[in-house]
Amino acid sequence: MIKIGIDPLGTGTTAITIFEDNKLINKSEYKNNNWITQTNIILDVLRPDAIINIEDCLYTSANASKDRDNLLKVIGAVKYNTKKVSNINWTSPKYTKSIVKNIENLSKYNDNCLWSFDKDVNLTYKYGKGWFYNNKKISNHLRDAIIIANYEG
Repeated sequence: MIKIGIDPLGTGTTAITIFEDNKLINKSEYKNNNWITQTNIILDVLRPDAIINIEDCLYTSANASKDRDNLLKVIGAVKYNTKKVSNINWTSPKYTKSIVKNIENLSKYNDNCLWSFDKDVNLTYKYGKGWFYNNKKISNHLRDAIIIANYEG
């Protein structure tokens, strides 16, 4: 089984992780400030034989930033181009943020302890040092893409 986790971001960074049989086989960060290029990067990675989880965006206020506007454009364009695709799940950022907050808060009270994400024990957090995958430091974007790939909802 193939699972793809995509964390798009309006600031020009999109993180994509691909799991095969629950083993991470590819993790990538794509940096480009053009929202059309970001959309094409996401569309190019989609596969009909995979479970695809993409982080959606929280509703925004009228005073949103240019980054949020770009994120809304990326998500809108991906949704438009995949409206007939049935293997895409849109996950709420609340899901990702609550997992991150819970693990980081737990580690604060148990200083120097590693806390692992229960759906992928290779993703760990160490208080004061950050997030790791297989004991290698990773960015917050890749962390989110890993969590998103493992979303079951």
